[in-house]
Amino acid sequence: MRGGVVRILLGICAALAIGLLLALWRLDHVSARADTATERVGVLERAVESRKNTQRLLTQLDTDNTKVLTDAQAQNKALLARIGAGTQRLSVPAKCPVVRASPGPGRVDDAEARAELDPAAGQRIVAITNDGDEAIIALNALIDHVNAGCLPSK
Repeated sequence: MRGGVVRILLGICAALAIGLLLALWRLDHVSARADTATERVGVLERAVESRKNTQRLLTQLDTDNTKVLTDAQAQNKALLARIGAGTQRLSVPAKCPVVRASPGPGRVDDAEARAELDPAAGQRIVAITNDGDEAIIALNALIDHVNAGCLPSK
């Protein structure tokens, strides 16, 4: 009878040992999955932080570029107003043919001749350059957005 009890105890010990091994194996498996999940969470947290940083940068770029555009528009509006009021005049270099009364040596004039533009023509020219300035500012804003949001950081 004593041998039967020993066998039962050995069977129970073997079953407990197998159960313990299975529990340890499961624990190791669960631990590995938890480590993988933790790594994934870390990757996602870094991605979210990177996205937030990019969004902050894009918002700052929008603010800066809007200010540049607003300032340029204000300066151009003031220039157009001064031209319209006659307080600002525009002129361009001009060359006039020399009319000589006698066939003698010509006179050398180092001063540059200038022709003043009509205020309406000046306003039209300034309006054209304003459109170009605004297009350049918009293009620079687009380049900033592409560099900040689309290209990998160095």
